[in-house]
Amino acid sequence: MRNVTDLDVIDDRWRPTFHLCPSQGLINDPNGLIYWRGAYHVFYQWNPTGCTHLNKHWAHAKSTDLIHWERLPIAIAPDMPYDAQGCYSGSAVDVGDAMVLMYTGNVRDEAGGRSSYQCLARSSDGVRFDKLGPVIDGAPPGYTDHFRDPKLWRQNDAWHAVIGAQRDDLKGTVVLATSDDLHTWRIVGELLAPTASCYMVECPDLFELDGESVLIGCWQSEATRGSETRRDDVAGYLIGDVDLDTAAFSHGEFRLLDRGFDFYAPQTLLAPDGRRLMIGWMGLPSQPDTPTVASGWTHCLTIPRELSVEGGRLRQRPLRELERLRGAAVTMPETALEEGESMALPQAPGAAWELDVSIDSGTDGDWILHVFESDEQSLRVVHDGCRGRLTLVRHCPAAGHFDDLADCEISADVTRLRLFVDSSSVEIFVNDGDEVFTTRCYPPSEPASPRVSAEHSLTLYRTTMWSLQNRDA
Repeated sequence: MRNVTDLDVIDDRWRPTFHLCPSQGLINDPNGLIYWRGAYHVFYQWNPTGCTHLNKHWAHAKSTDLIHWERLPIAIAPDMPYDAQGCYSGSAVDVGDAMVLMYTGNVRDEAGGRSSYQCLARSSDGVRFDKLGPVIDGAPPGYTDHFRDPKLWRQNDAWHAVIGAQRDDLKGTVVLATSDDLHTWRIVGELLAPTASCYMVECPDLFELDGESVLIGCWQSEATRGSETRRDDVAGYLIGDVDLDTAAFSHGEFRLLDRGFDFYAPQTLLAPDGRRLMIGWMGLPSQPDTPTVASGWTHCLTIPRELSVEGGRLRQRPLRELERLRGAAVTMPETALEEGESMALPQAPGAAWELDVSIDSGTDGDWILHVFESDEQSLRVVHDGCRGRLTLVRHCPAAGHFDDLADCEISADVTRLRLFVDSSSVEIFVNDGDEVFTTRCYPPSEPASPRVSAEHSLTLYRTTMWSLQNRDA
């Protein structure tokens, strides 16, 4: 990896301004999300020496509002025999007089064989961490060494953890474990029945929300899951009821957390006001290099999202504190478009902006929202009323993407879209967070204004654009 100067990073036109991203190197999974002693702490997987999935450290940032971040020293580095090839993902808990991290130590032998250790680290000030070593030494009987990503919480006077696992029969599952003291653990059982296609479940998180038990995680599969996805590695969720004494989990159908091209490894935390918040990695494990590798860095985290369970589904709304970033509003009056007409939407200055637009086309109307459009690349939201589908279409040859498609069902007469664009990151919330599309896109230096083209008559209303300004960036 070449030397990267601060000027390289600051001048990179594709570097987000209000998303957490690395000064250099590669980041991926968010880890250890916690509100502790008056501040939010976010750790994340970081390779500080290259844009590859090697040498994983826990980088660390804290914030009082989840928008403006203070970078802290590396929390833990792969410097012990039990984590020599990486301090993999995990979580953080408050034990009263300290913060404790539980993470997976990754070790490889000379032949490439893997060993996994679930380890603890402790800090009394939330900055300097002392490693306490493994508390689950290797994989339990019946599982391969793909046993990782512990997510901790305390409930009913005991500590609990969900851990991603692969059985000896190479089927993926989530293991529930319990402990009285964080040091001695008992495996309770498996939350998921194995399926033929899923060979691993990563980054699990189990929590109670609106009277339901919600399990989120990342399913890795040899085959696709019907109409739910065209990808092999997906972040999804199950809603139901869990018994922590037996690991019995009765649940409904599997659903995707995000419909876009770049979303994985989400983790949640409980805010002091009771909100359940989620942050994900804006990337995928099998993703090719991004154009920003030329500037010495790659990937970022998503904006925080507020979760709720409504109508048996998980709804995601943008963190309300993001409104503090808004500049002056640029609004457009209610406008009717006839078949074949096109209209540019208000354009906020800069590369970071929020758009809120509602489009009334009836259930059969077709339209396209052109987010970015140039000779080189494009990002479009396509509404097909006859099929009842909303499709994100990405054409970005610079990143190796040619007419990628991602879609979801939609049936409402009116479609409300909230877009958060931050240089190369795009997050689209559909109908108040009923669906979300997260993607990276690498637009030209001065992209044209977003515009809507009508295939049938429609009405635009409540159209507002804001520039988003992170004054601490």
